[in-house]
Amino acid sequence: MPNNDHARSAEEAEVELKAYCESISFDHEWISASQWASAIRIAQAQETGYAEAFKSIDADKDDLLRAGARDARRARLDGDAAQLLATAASHYSLKTTVAGILQQLAEAYVAGHRVDLTLGGLPMHATTYEDLRNEWDDAAQLAAGGVFTEFVSHPPQNKAAANKSNVGHTKETRKVQGNLLVKIGGVRFNMHVNIAD
Repeated sequence: MPNNDHARSAEEAEVELKAYCESISFDHEWISASQWASAIRIAQAQETGYAEAFKSIDADKDDLLRAGARDARRARLDGDAAQLLATAASHYSLKTTVAGILQQLAEAYVAGHRVDLTLGGLPMHATTYEDLRNEWDDAAQLAAGGVFTEFVSHPPQNKAAANKSNVGHTKETRKVQGNLLVKIGGVRFNMHVNIAD
């Protein structure tokens, strides 16, 4: 919990509000930019402070989990102009890993789940991951004009060497990982891919 009843700066507010989101298992990525800016302003105001800012985040989380909101996100995916999920599932080079990743991220989007996920299974060989990055770029081309936007892939990084080996507040540690990012309906998702040493 913050040391003060209100934030002394926008930077302090952002740190405390992100910590609060993590404490309630809610990714702040789900909060729109305008709502997030509003929560920061609320946290800085003496008359409202952190208590009201936390309430606004709680309301955002409640809105996210409402059945109507989930139905709207499902409808948004179903109405995808590019029909990326169906296209990737039948595409000659994307129908395995990329199609599976996109489907997993789409399910997380509809359900309002965590935006940081890790690809299951054994660690991937570095050359296989490079192929996956190329396929990720191909998927970006197929997604043009649709719900899936801003495809990005990062080369493998030794998380331990970069002092990023801890996974949140858990005992789990990361070694070498690549990252595939995409926005779905404006919400940024990150799929971590473990890479074999």
